[in-house]
Amino acid sequence: MSARYRKAFEPLTSKIAACFTWVHPNAITYFSIVVAIASAYAYANKFWIWGGLLGLFAGFLDSLDGSVARKTGRTSKWGAYLDAIVDRYVEAIILFGVAWGSWMWAPVYIIIVGSLLISYAKARAAMETKVDNINWPDIFERAERMLLVNIGVPIFAYTGFLFYYLWILAVLFHLGAIQRILRVRRMLYGSVRRRR
Repeated sequence: MSARYRKAFEPLTSKIAACFTWVHPNAITYFSIVVAIASAYAYANKFWIWGGLLGLFAGFLDSLDGSVARKTGRTSKWGAYLDAIVDRYVEAIILFGVAWGSWMWAPVYIIIVGSLLISYAKARAAMETKVDNINWPDIFERAERMLLVNIGVPIFAYTGFLFYYLWILAVLFHLGAIQRILRVRRMLYGSVRRRR
């Protein structure tokens, strides 16, 4: 979960995390993959509401594992890295289920690419310049993407406008990627000017 959402939901997730201090945070991270597979299965079989609920639960686990790690003093670089990698799998698995259930492979493929580029834009920028979680967040952070997919897909699947909604998401997610690319361009050109 990104910094701006973590701060907002930390009081709630911290209370829930207190009930799960006996669970290793990495186990929660791995369990989110299981929940994502269940969500994808539901979506693939057109159980849209169940797919959305399970997808939201998988997203919630993303914040819970970090809260449990902080509560138990088990934060680590490996845990943070694992969490980021599993997040990408969770998104892709859920969207695969949406594609299978709707048989709308083209827009979902473009959504997945946009979502991965949003994440990669920051990761690659960190190899070129200093990046932090405070000043970075832009549009369509992971929490926003999970909400848009897992709330929007069931609604628009039942109202008959899923095809249009998926294409709108495809465009929006790539706008998020482009915004980050332009941000990195400004950052890198600014650092070059400062060195001069």
